[in-house]
Amino acid sequence: MVHTFRAGRFEEAIAQVKRVLGDDALIVSRRDLGPNELRLGEQRGVEVTAISGREAKSQRIDSRTSGALGMLERRLRTSGVPDRAADALMNTLRQRGNGKSLGPAALQELLGKVLSEELVFGGGIGAARVVALVGPTGVGKTTTIAKIAAHEQLVKDRQVGLVTIDEYRVGGVEQLGRYAELIGCPMEVASDARSLEVALRKLGDADLVLVDTAGRSPRDAWALTSMSECLHAAQEPIEVHLCLPVAMRERELRTAVENCSVLAPSRLTCTKVDEAICCGAIVAAHIQSGLPLGYFTTGQRVPEDISIASADLLAALLCGEDVN
Repeated sequence: MVHTFRAGRFEEAIAQVKRVLGDDALIVSRRDLGPNELRLGEQRGVEVTAISGREAKSQRIDSRTSGALGMLERRLRTSGVPDRAADALMNTLRQRGNGKSLGPAALQELLGKVLSEELVFGGGIGAARVVALVGPTGVGKTTTIAKIAAHEQLVKDRQVGLVTIDEYRVGGVEQLGRYAELIGCPMEVASDARSLEVALRKLGDADLVLVDTAGRSPRDAWALTSMSECLHAAQEPIEVHLCLPVAMRERELRTAVENCSVLAPSRLTCTKVDEAICCGAIVAAHIQSGLPLGYFTTGQRVPEDISIASADLLAALLCGEDVN
């Protein structure tokens, strides 16, 4: 039996789902309520349909949708994985499974192998000395930079320098400055192409320079173009990572990927994995952008809550495993 829940925010609806159906409930669909569907006094609303884990396991529509394989197919199709990608993955899994009834653990392992062949994983940071993180406001760029910086300097013993060109957000410079102090690495502030070039020269002894940029609306074409000109005017190449939150809706995801292409990103970092109920948007963003997957961030802790994107980790996320 499919149950319907509605609330002002998606997180509130999910809390209702878990309270009524349990933590193993399967989300079937979600949609934002239109103005004509809102009740008196409501400013916004979301509707979520779900079934309990027991009901999902007991439903046997046909032989292709039963067991662990059927559960995975339902999860892929309701989590934001594009239909064509879900079809391709399921067809390959069925072929590789040779008709055997795979348990959850074996199926997750097989999914990891298939993902490693079908998707592109960039291995974190590439060969460039300077790496800039870009993306919409509030996706966690500054915290992600702090995690990468701490890992590179404290674990890998590389000399790291930080640059911020985020002078628009209140407290943005101060926040990165606090991280720089805790990690023990130098930080410079820039505001345009010329001052960025000066900052990079001052950090000439650093093995790695991480650049924090201002969050920009994907609809602000002028701001994105200006940022692109600033980053790509530098005398040395800057590797650009596009940061997108996993809980971003499909339409917003498509707009962000299309409009941020002016920044010429070469990696995709998926942030706030811990805040997403479903992680199919990782696959959608990868397909939409064509960018290798760089990092997954899974919380606020610095430097713990970040992982280099991998097929095994993505398989765990798509199978509903809690990576925290």
